[in-house]
Amino acid sequence: MLYPQMAAAQEADGKAQPDADPLEIFLKQYVDHAGLPGAVIGIGYGDGAARYGATGYASVKPDTAMTSDRQFYIGSLTKMMTAVVTLQLASEKRINLSDKIGKFLPKEYQGRIANADRATLRDLLRNSSGIPDYLDGEFFFQLVGRDPKHGWRNVQLLPLIADHDAYFEPGSTYAPSNSNFILLGVMIEAVEGAHIEAVFNRRIFEPAEMKNTSFGRFPRPALLARGFDDADDDGQLEDVTDYDVGDQLADGGVISTAQDMVKFARALFVDGVLLGPNAIERATTDTIFAGDGSYGYGLMIGSSDWGPVWGHDGIYFGYSAEFSWFPDQDTVVVFLANGRALNEIPTVTSMLMTGLFGKPE
Repeated sequence: MLYPQMAAAQEADGKAQPDADPLEIFLKQYVDHAGLPGAVIGIGYGDGAARYGATGYASVKPDTAMTSDRQFYIGSLTKMMTAVVTLQLASEKRINLSDKIGKFLPKEYQGRIANADRATLRDLLRNSSGIPDYLDGEFFFQLVGRDPKHGWRNVQLLPLIADHDAYFEPGSTYAPSNSNFILLGVMIEAVEGAHIEAVFNRRIFEPAEMKNTSFGRFPRPALLARGFDDADDDGQLEDVTDYDVGDQLADGGVISTAQDMVKFARALFVDGVLLGPNAIERATTDTIFAGDGSYGYGLMIGSSDWGPVWGHDGIYFGYSAEFSWFPDQDTVVVFLANGRALNEIPTVTSMLMTGLFGKPE
């Protein structure tokens, strides 16, 4: 598929490049403008076809070119997966979305986490629980700085969530809080009696044939692109790959590839491998207003000139990601980068839509 708005990009440095892939040309221009080390993009279609592009560097010193099979931390795209497992457990009658999260907490935290006795699993899925975010302030990152390879587990974050005031009454409004998905991770591990990675392997990664997807771990996998971030606020990117800021956490610890995230989209929205149509409908219609759009069950629900768009964006220390599913077109766009943009720039997906779907009617 040719991207009309990129046609002009087929001339670079005044020289025609008739064999150049316009998708990769666009991606290179985007990465250069954003100040990113490198990135991969994947576009998957409902008929099973897909295309990929890669640009920049997977590592520096030594410099290694980016390739489309590289792994990245996907950050908050993990929340979609945590929501999927929660909905699977609900469909199996193992839990009820009206259950209060406090029901699943260790006894020593009963009464210590604000709203836990009133906020339902549904509230957590929709980021409407009012439970404070453990990432507010710098305390967690100070802990990471002292112990970069700690190996955090969901239950180990409970002390950081406990003994703080609630943001608001459960269900009354939307406010993103990573604690919601940490607590869902605690619930999943309690109900399943297994570590979060074993649960995700059995319930998501294996059924969707996501062979290069896992939670983070040490030593870092050979396929993982090195992550870069401005760790000391000097305006320069540094290699931060070896900091564990949540390798095993249900709010953002998954590493994956563009190919596997395209498989995830098909398994979730096309083939019904992960959830049935009723669960998908509820996840995308039982929403709460969230500014520019709405938030469903671990999904941002938005609209465009080409129809609805569902997905999530994600940030992890040294990485950023976008995942956008267009249900009317059965098309997914996945963007994974091994850095966070130093310059203001629109999302990749927003810049691709005319090229993908033509001018809106």
